[in-house]
Amino acid sequence: MDAMQLDYHADARNIWTGAILLVAGLSLMLFMVWRYQEESRNISSQEVLLAGIQNASASRPERLPARKDTEQVALEIRQANAIIFELNLPWKELFDAFEATQNTDIAILSIEPDAQKGLVRISGEAKALESLPAYLSYLQKVSLFQDVALLNHQIQEQDPQHPVRFMLQATWGARR
Repeated sequence: MDAMQLDYHADARNIWTGAILLVAGLSLMLFMVWRYQEESRNISSQEVLLAGIQNASASRPERLPARKDTEQVALEIRQANAIIFELNLPWKELFDAFEATQNTDIAILSIEPDAQKGLVRISGEAKALESLPAYLSYLQKVSLFQDVALLNHQIQEQDPQHPVRFMLQATWGARR
């Protein structure tokens, strides 16, 4: 077997190439270590933030509506129900009943419905006191009205024809 020849003296070109590769490798390694630490700190801070949010949401009780909010909603519901109730009343039938009267001696001056109480007040004028009972009788026969009552009447003495001013009240519509 032949003896092996080892050359420990390398040429200068190979030394510089190796040195540059070593420096580049070390630089790349240092850069990667720096990026790893940077990302580790970023992840740690995100985990701390997430844990804080989870603790805050777990320890915070459910927000109950404030009492004022509940009272306001209840008031709005009552108002909406009152409006719905008034809209569901037989308004057309009420006005049709007054328009259908055949009595020309009676003039209706005002109609004041109170939908909440289910009452209607009628003020009017009759040419003569004798025509008022007939008009009351007519309204009592209308199925829309119940409990028709004469509240007051007054003969207008200052007018030469002496008409009678009156006010009636009747229960009407669907009562609550």
